[in-house]
Amino acid sequence: MTKLELQEKLINDIKAQFKDHVKHAEVDHYGMPVVEIDPEIHVELPAWLKNSEEWQFNHFTDITSVDYLNRREIRFEVVVHLRSHKNNIRIRIKTPVGGENPKLPTLSHTFIGSHWTEREVYDLMGIEFTGHPRMTRLLNPDDFDGHPLRKDFPIKGKFRGSFPKGTVISNKRREPNVAAPTHPKPLDQLMPRTVQEQKREVMKLEYERKLGLVKDEPEQTEAPEETADAKEEGGDAK
Repeated sequence: MTKLELQEKLINDIKAQFKDHVKHAEVDHYGMPVVEIDPEIHVELPAWLKNSEEWQFNHFTDITSVDYLNRREIRFEVVVHLRSHKNNIRIRIKTPVGGENPKLPTLSHTFIGSHWTEREVYDLMGIEFTGHPRMTRLLNPDDFDGHPLRKDFPIKGKFRGSFPKGTVISNKRREPNVAAPTHPKPLDQLMPRTVQEQKREVMKLEYERKLGLVKDEPEQTEAPEETADAKEEGGDAK
């Protein structure tokens, strides 16, 4: 069986298994089977592909999303890519999801690798995955306003630098340059420097000395202390 015949058989099996829930299916011009499905089988189809003895799509590649603002009736689309190492074929699964607060069930219980990528989609596109063990932002601060990859998000951001005044980037141990320092300082900025940070400071200082950016201060030489005999001779001379 050729690869194309195998891909066409895969599409036919999916249509037979899920019937009317499959809206469209074809092998695209990139040579990849593409299936558009109803949200009701967003979890069921990947689980079936993974557990099928014949297909064994056990490699979760990624999950991403598309914003079709003013181009389609259903604005958002979630795209999942899976791979079968047994048959050496891939598949793209598209699930349309609408609304201002779109939601889909999580795939994390089927593919553990979707944990981080679903959080990325939620952070940047605002699509929530219900049942996820930690549905929080991944790249932006928790108090960030909006979702940067949506087509209606301002190109230059809602704030100068895209962060509200006073936002603390705690994992960077600093505050953005666009905001005035917050008072009192965040707790992590008051923590003592780690061993790695202390080592980096020494290495940075040595590097700046090599470039001549830092001048070593001349060592102050102390006058030798007078011995007891010298003091006595001085007293006799007087």
